Amino acid sequence: MNRDKTGLCILLVLSIIGGGMVFFTSLSMAIAQPIFDAIYTANQKLIPPEMVTAWERAAAVPRPFYAAMALFGALSVTGCVLMWNLRKSGYHCYAIAQLMMLVLPLLFLGKGDLGIGDVMFTALFLFVYYLQLKRLDVFAPRESIATEDQGENNE
Repeated sequence: MNRDKTGLCILLVLSIIGGGMVFFTSLSMAIAQPIFDAIYTANQKLIPPEMVTAWERAAAVPRPFYAAMALFGALSVTGCVLMWNLRKSGYHCYAIAQLMMLVLPLLFLGKGDLGIGDVMFTALFLFVYYLQLKRLDVFAPRESIATEDQGENNE
Protein backbone atom coordinates (compact mmCIF):
# COMPACT_ATOMS: atom_id res chain seq x y z
CA MET A 1 0.00 0.00 0.00
CA ASN A 2 1.52 3.29 -1.14
CA ARG A 3 0.72 5.97 1.50
CA ASP A 4 2.44 8.95 -0.20
CA LYS A 5 -0.14 11.76 0.01
CA THR A 6 1.83 14.43 -1.89
CA GLY A 7 -0.41 14.50 -4.98
CA LEU A 8 -3.54 14.46 -2.86
CA CYS A 9 -2.23 17.29 -0.66
CA ILE A 10 -1.50 19.51 -3.68
CA LEU A 11 -5.03 19.00 -5.00
CA LEU A 12 -6.53 19.61 -1.57
CA VAL A 13 -4.68 22.89 -1.08
CA LEU A 14 -6.00 24.11 -4.45
CA SER A 15 -9.53 23.02 -3.57
CA ILE A 16 -9.40 24.58 -0.10
CA ILE A 17 -8.31 27.88 -1.65
CA GLY A 18 -11.10 27.68 -4.26
CA GLY A 19 -13.78 26.62 -1.79
CA GLY A 20 -12.68 29.27 0.69
CA MET A 21 -12.89 31.96 -1.98
CA VAL A 22 -16.39 30.82 -2.95
CA PHE A 23 -17.42 30.82 0.70
CA PHE A 24 -16.08 34.28 1.56
CA THR A 25 -17.16 36.04 -1.65
CA SER A 26 -20.63 34.51 -1.60
CA LEU A 27 -21.11 35.22 2.09
CA SER A 28 -19.98 38.82 1.70
CA MET A 29 -22.31 39.30 -1.28
CA ALA A 30 -25.24 37.78 0.63
CA ILE A 31 -24.60 40.19 3.49
CA ALA A 32 -23.72 43.30 1.47
CA GLN A 33 -26.18 43.04 -1.41
CA PRO A 34 -28.77 45.38 0.18
CA ILE A 35 -26.02 47.94 0.77
CA PHE A 36 -24.91 47.72 -2.88
CA ASP A 37 -28.52 48.10 -4.00
CA ALA A 38 -28.94 51.23 -1.87
CA ILE A 39 -25.69 52.72 -3.18
CA TYR A 40 -26.70 51.98 -6.76
CA THR A 41 -30.16 53.47 -6.34
CA ALA A 42 -28.89 56.59 -4.59
CA ASN A 43 -26.01 57.22 -7.01
CA GLN A 44 -27.38 55.88 -10.27
CA LYS A 45 -26.59 59.05 -12.19
CA LEU A 46 -22.95 59.07 -11.02
CA ILE A 47 -22.18 55.53 -12.20
CA PRO A 48 -20.41 55.44 -15.58
CA PRO A 49 -22.59 53.99 -18.35
CA GLU A 50 -20.20 51.08 -18.98
CA MET A 51 -20.64 49.93 -15.35
CA VAL A 52 -24.43 50.13 -15.28
CA THR A 53 -24.89 46.69 -16.85
CA ALA A 54 -22.57 45.04 -14.31
CA TRP A 55 -24.36 46.74 -11.40
CA GLU A 56 -27.78 45.74 -12.73
CA ARG A 57 -26.71 42.16 -13.32
CA ALA A 58 -25.28 41.89 -9.79
CA ALA A 59 -28.46 43.43 -8.36
CA ALA A 60 -30.60 40.87 -10.24
CA VAL A 61 -28.97 37.90 -8.45
CA PRO A 62 -31.16 36.87 -5.50
CA ARG A 63 -29.60 36.79 -2.02
CA PRO A 64 -30.54 33.12 -1.43
CA PHE A 65 -28.24 32.23 -4.35
CA TYR A 66 -25.26 33.78 -2.57
CA ALA A 67 -26.24 32.17 0.74
CA ALA A 68 -26.52 28.74 -0.89
CA MET A 69 -23.18 29.18 -2.67
CA ALA A 70 -21.56 30.12 0.66
CA LEU A 71 -23.06 27.01 2.26
CA PHE A 72 -21.77 24.71 -0.46
CA GLY A 73 -18.39 26.47 -0.48
CA ALA A 74 -18.11 25.66 3.24
CA LEU A 75 -19.19 22.06 2.56
CA SER A 76 -16.51 21.81 -0.12
CA VAL A 77 -13.80 22.95 2.32
CA THR A 78 -15.17 20.52 4.94
CA GLY A 79 -14.93 17.71 2.41
CA CYS A 80 -11.32 18.66 1.67
CA VAL A 81 -10.41 18.58 5.36
CA LEU A 82 -12.01 15.14 5.69
CA MET A 83 -10.16 13.91 2.59
CA TRP A 84 -6.91 15.24 4.06
CA ASN A 85 -7.57 12.81 6.92
CA LEU A 86 -8.29 10.06 4.35
CA ARG A 87 -12.00 9.87 5.10
CA LYS A 88 -14.26 8.53 2.38
CA SER A 89 -17.06 10.84 3.57
CA GLY A 90 -14.85 13.79 2.58
CA TYR A 91 -14.99 12.76 -1.06
CA HIS A 92 -18.77 12.53 -0.89
CA CYS A 93 -19.10 15.95 0.81
CA TYR A 94 -16.78 17.51 -1.76
CA ALA A 95 -18.59 15.87 -4.69
CA ILE A 96 -22.05 16.95 -3.47
CA ALA A 97 -20.83 20.51 -2.87
CA GLN A 98 -19.18 20.80 -6.28
CA LEU A 99 -22.16 19.36 -8.14
CA MET A 100 -24.55 21.66 -6.27
CA MET A 101 -22.37 24.65 -7.11
CA LEU A 102 -22.79 23.67 -10.77
CA VAL A 103 -26.57 23.29 -10.45
CA LEU A 104 -27.30 26.43 -8.38
CA PRO A 105 -26.65 28.92 -11.21
CA LEU A 106 -29.05 26.93 -13.39
CA LEU A 107 -31.74 27.05 -10.72
CA PHE A 108 -31.35 30.72 -9.80
CA LEU A 109 -29.95 32.44 -12.89
CA GLY A 110 -31.01 30.38 -15.90
CA LYS A 111 -29.41 27.96 -18.31
CA GLY A 112 -27.01 30.46 -19.87
CA ASP A 113 -24.87 30.68 -16.73
CA LEU A 114 -23.31 27.20 -16.81
CA GLY A 115 -19.89 27.15 -18.42
CA ILE A 116 -18.38 24.07 -20.03
CA GLY A 117 -15.10 24.92 -18.30
CA ASP A 118 -16.80 24.70 -14.90
CA VAL A 119 -18.19 21.27 -15.75
CA MET A 120 -14.84 20.03 -17.07
CA PHE A 121 -12.85 21.27 -14.04
CA THR A 122 -15.38 19.76 -11.64
CA ALA A 123 -15.32 16.41 -13.45
CA LEU A 124 -11.52 16.45 -13.66
CA PHE A 125 -11.05 17.19 -9.95
CA LEU A 126 -13.63 14.58 -8.90
CA PHE A 127 -11.95 11.99 -11.11
CA VAL A 128 -8.41 12.77 -9.91
CA TYR A 129 -9.55 12.81 -6.27
CA TYR A 130 -11.15 9.42 -6.81
CA LEU A 131 -7.94 8.03 -8.30
CA GLN A 132 -5.80 9.47 -5.49
CA LEU A 133 -8.08 8.19 -2.74
CA LYS A 134 -8.40 4.79 -4.40
CA ARG A 135 -4.59 4.57 -4.61
CA LEU A 136 -4.46 5.31 -0.88
CA ASP A 137 -7.05 2.54 -0.24
CA VAL A 138 -9.62 4.96 1.16
CA PHE A 139 -12.42 3.22 -0.75
CA ALA A 140 -11.32 -0.27 0.32
CA PRO A 141 -13.60 -2.10 2.78
CA ARG A 142 -12.42 -1.65 6.37
CA GLU A 143 -11.96 -5.41 6.91
CA SER A 144 -9.38 -5.70 4.12
CA ILE A 145 -7.38 -2.77 5.49
CA ALA A 146 -7.34 -4.27 8.99
CA THR A 147 -6.27 -7.65 7.59
CA GLU A 148 -3.56 -6.05 5.47
CA ASP A 149 -2.21 -4.07 8.45
CA GLN A 150 -2.12 -7.22 10.58
CA GLY A 151 -0.20 -9.01 7.84
CA GLU A 152 2.42 -6.26 7.80
CA ASN A 153 2.79 -6.42 11.59
CA ASN A 154 3.30 -10.20 11.59
CA GLU A 155 6.14 -10.06 9.06
